[in-house]
Amino acid sequence: MVLVAGVTMRSQLSHRQPAQSAPTLVQKKPNHFSERQKKTFISQVGRPAVKLYLKNRQVLPSVVIAQAILESQFGTSELSTSANNLFGIKGSYRGQSVQFYTGEVENGKSIKVLAQFRKYPNLAASIADHNQLVSSKFIKSKNILSYRKSTRLLQENGYATDPHYASKLNHIIVKYDLSRYDLRALNERV
Repeated sequence: MVLVAGVTMRSQLSHRQPAQSAPTLVQKKPNHFSERQKKTFISQVGRPAVKLYLKNRQVLPSVVIAQAILESQFGTSELSTSANNLFGIKGSYRGQSVQFYTGEVENGKSIKVLAQFRKYPNLAASIADHNQLVSSKFIKSKNILSYRKSTRLLQENGYATDPHYASKLNHIIVKYDLSRYDLRALNERV
């Protein structure tokens, strides 16, 4: 009788925890992408990032592109391909979301948690929503001309739990010369 109760209990527990079937966000290394893939993705994100900066002067295009590269592995992550979510933004977007397990850093320890992530109809919506979120909660100042100051503010204001987030973004910006998009935005007229 004890064996039957144990099997029944395990069966009931498995029905109460369907979240375990949720996929895990997996990080790929940047060297798994061709230079052409990288350039195409950078351009895809760069154009709307420049337009948004011209409109509101808040989030530098280099920062937007670097975050998209880091968070979506050049647009190839399962989250970006299934939900058009380039930035790993949690929650829901107009009632739409998907569930994934994700790695977080809590009290200096890496942990895996199940989280809801926003599902967007397209990449442009993802970029616009990211811009609004970042400018309202993490980089509240306008006309910041330094990507290093912007990445530092993201780090200080808790955008990510990774203690090296700002330095990773700075490295990506330098490696792919993303500041050229900042110059383009600063030199264009609305």
